[in-house]
Amino acid sequence: MRMKQILLATSALAVLAGAQQAQAASDMYVSVFGGANFQPDQSQSFYSGESSFALNPDTGFVLGATVGTRLTNWVKGLRAELEVGYRRNDVGGVWTTSTNATGGYVDANMSTFSIMANAWYDIDIGSKVRPYIGGGIGWARTKLEVQLVETFTFSGPNLTTRSSSQFEDSGFAWQLGLGINYEVAPDVDLGIGYRYFVGPSLSDGGEGFLLFGDGVRVDNENHAVQVNLTIGIN
Repeated sequence: MRMKQILLATSALAVLAGAQQAQAASDMYVSVFGGANFQPDQSQSFYSGESSFALNPDTGFVLGATVGTRLTNWVKGLRAELEVGYRRNDVGGVWTTSTNATGGYVDANMSTFSIMANAWYDIDIGSKVRPYIGGGIGWARTKLEVQLVETFTFSGPNLTTRSSSQFEDSGFAWQLGLGINYEVAPDVDLGIGYRYFVGPSLSDGGEGFLLFGDGVRVDNENHAVQVNLTIGIN
């Protein structure tokens, strides 16, 4: 009889341990996301105001994936994740130089690859809809590829030339965000969110970026509206 009780107790403990392990495993998740990325217009003067340019980014895109875990044992609603992302925008614009009456168009694209460590807090409102808020920090590499279409107007007939250059830089990046996830099935969520992302800015400190001129700085500021699919890992 005692042996039977011991076996029953052992079995119960094994089932409980298995349930706890399964619960811990279900706290892990993977997610993929994509959406529209927006960058603000930029304008700048250089060479003591004698030259200037204006950049007008088109609507771009953002894509990425995350792997994360819910830290319920620490703080209810808290989760942490590692994110890999890529965003890109085509950029148009104009530039002018008053000293010799030249100018032209800008044809460029700006892209950023990022690796971020994020922390999000899910707000429990007692339904399958879960709002969240949070942010992250990490590393990013930014590339700007530029082609200037230059039209000479100061002497003789108009002449058009093209010159190309690119510049890359890497460094610290950060983001803030909020959104809503909806549980469409057990361990499956669909969501929509907003991200404000700031990556490394580009300046005239690197080879090839003097295409515009000394003192030029192009900021890497992004606003994204994205949708995500999240699946729990059992």
